[in-house]
Amino acid sequence: MASGEVPTRVRLLEAAVAVMAEGGWAAVTSRAVAERAQANNALVHYYFGSVDALRRAAVMHGIEAELEGPVTAILQAPDTLDGVVEAVAGLAVRGAASAGQRVMAEALVAGLRDEELREQSAVQVRMFRDLLASRLAADRDAGRLRADADPAALAVVITALLDGLLLHAVMDPETDAAGSAASLTALLRAAAPAPGPSPDQAPDSAAGGAPGGPTGRPPADQGDDGDAARQ
Repeated sequence: MASGEVPTRVRLLEAAVAVMAEGGWAAVTSRAVAERAQANNALVHYYFGSVDALRRAAVMHGIEAELEGPVTAILQAPDTLDGVVEAVAGLAVRGAASAGQRVMAEALVAGLRDEELREQSAVQVRMFRDLLASRLAADRDAGRLRADADPAALAVVITALLDGLLLHAVMDPETDAAGSAASLTALLRAAAPAPGPSPDQAPDSAAGGAPGGPTGRPPADQGDDGDAARQ
């Protein structure tokens, strides 16, 4: 293979992703993929064994290509919640134009009928949730996340949030996915400490003079020493 040439297996996978994004799960056939990849039809079966195996491999390839960057950004962000918002914003920009997101939508439906695909997808989801839960726990310990947050449960919610927002962005490009993610994550942040009195702010008793009132005069019903003396 010449330097820089894309391996045949990768070309077939990328062709399968493109075909699936355009025509759906059933559109991926050995002939359609071979034609898109400009490869021999027999190579599909040589590398993948069956069309169903090719479809599953294409899903994994498409999702990895789509989410590798955002997932890395989330897990490596100094503040995980900031990373979530930034990742959603980047994915939402691509929206319906992204082949990877269309393949993700196809995979959700196909996984209901294809047990092997469902299990492969579940493994990837569990792995991400575990890593995310670990990062959220570190954020909670550092005071960046609410003290009463459950990192494992929150990781499930955020993962579902990512999937759901992306599906909405594909169906409705006007969906404000980033704004919605930012609103949710704002509720999860640790509350800032209440501001105390400023150094130059004195208590009322000191600033206002005598305890009787702001002018230091006693209340009227307590009388006046001067008046009592005159009486």
